Amino acid sequence: MNDYVGPERRNAALTEDKVKLMIQDALMAALKAHEAHITQHMDKQFEGLKASFAQAFPSGDPHGHRLAHEKAIRDATGWDKIKADVVGKFLTGGLWVAAGWLLFLVWESIKHEVKK
Repeated sequence: MNDYVGPERRNAALTEDKVKLMIQDALMAALKAHEAHITQHMDKQFEGLKASFAQAFPSGDPHGHRLAHEKAIRDATGWDKIKADVVGKFLTGGLWVAAGWLLFLVWESIKHEVKK
């Protein structure tokens, strides 16, 4: 039996071109549905991010929040400098007192030796 090679004469028959078009249409519909789903998901996530961002900063003001942190850092740095200066002064004063005490002891020792 020989296969028929001529044009298709049946009205309801699926030709290879029709199948290709059906596959292409189905694929495009699936891609559009997937794109809509992804877009909806990204919009939802972005709205959540915006809400989180607004809650993270006082009055939703990131610039003011940054300035507040910079001021806190400057204040802390200032206090650290003051503490270091105070400790340095105490150490310097302590060394002068120790040197004075040592000189006093040496002087008293010399006085005691001279009196003998």
